[in-house]
Amino acid sequence: MLPFAFSKGEIATARAVSNHPFLSIRDLSTELGKSESSISLTVKSLETKGIIKTESMGMKKLVDISDRNYALSLQQMFRAEPYVPWEKLISNSNIAVLFKNITGEDSFDYGISSITSWRSIRDLAMYGMYITSPEKQLAGNRNLSHFIIEFSDHVSRKYLKEKLPGDAVILWRSGYRCLFKTRSYSQEDARPLPAKIFPTAITVSREYGIPFMTSDSYYFHDPKLNKLTIEDAILHTLLIDPESQTYSTYALLMAFKNEREIDLNILIDKARKYNLVDRTRNLVRYIKSNGRTREWPLPDLKDLREQADLYGVVIG
Repeated sequence: MLPFAFSKGEIATARAVSNHPFLSIRDLSTELGKSESSISLTVKSLETKGIIKTESMGMKKLVDISDRNYALSLQQMFRAEPYVPWEKLISNSNIAVLFKNITGEDSFDYGISSITSWRSIRDLAMYGMYITSPEKQLAGNRNLSHFIIEFSDHVSRKYLKEKLPGDAVILWRSGYRCLFKTRSYSQEDARPLPAKIFPTAITVSREYGIPFMTSDSYYFHDPKLNKLTIEDAILHTLLIDPESQTYSTYALLMAFKNEREIDLNILIDKARKYNLVDRTRNLVRYIKSNGRTREWPLPDLKDLREQADLYGVVIG
């Protein structure tokens, strides 16, 4: 089972606690028809996931919903729609499929086989809980959508905290994907990178013919990715700060230097994953017009040429 996924027993326990706060382990055992030892294990698992909290009162351990936003939104969902078989719908791999369906983030189905995903979609669709359009999903079941958005954000943060180096500064994230930076280290002090973490943006500019200097190193993580392309490096340079003329200039210099290797259609298509479509289309128009079509934060052509001369980049 995925580390953040719920078993049916955990959902049943969380639902019982949502409806009857401050139940004891014995009360839950009676309510759910399970042994106290089984309930204790379930409570411990839910506490680890941040769904419930416990409080000792004498010899008893009382159980209540935690104060975290995603736990409170789960409680609201249970109370608002008590007739829905949540134990079936949001348990096991279904939760990851809902993450992807409601947030639109593809990386959330990492680790799930295509057949498992298909079965989850089939089961969710039977109850009207799987809708092809995220916008319709949000409007169709606001309680479920609110919980999924809150909980998936928690899962994303927790995953990246465990995956990334301790000195990583996250610049952008979505699901399990993120762009981050660390301080640049000398070759002697450089540390091996965890799996699926790739140098990117201006850190790899030297590979594309432009030796930009920077005190930070930039990396991208995506558990479903095997390699990065020049299009990725350009987009990640923009993503460092989409409002910055400096990083827009860096991105343009990389693009002009490698104009023959870049597929501008792929560049725009990949930009959708970062909500950078408008910025990227402006950049493409700038490239095609050799700077005659310009929108902020793209640089004035004269300023760009000055930088281009420093790096041996030909424009036009």
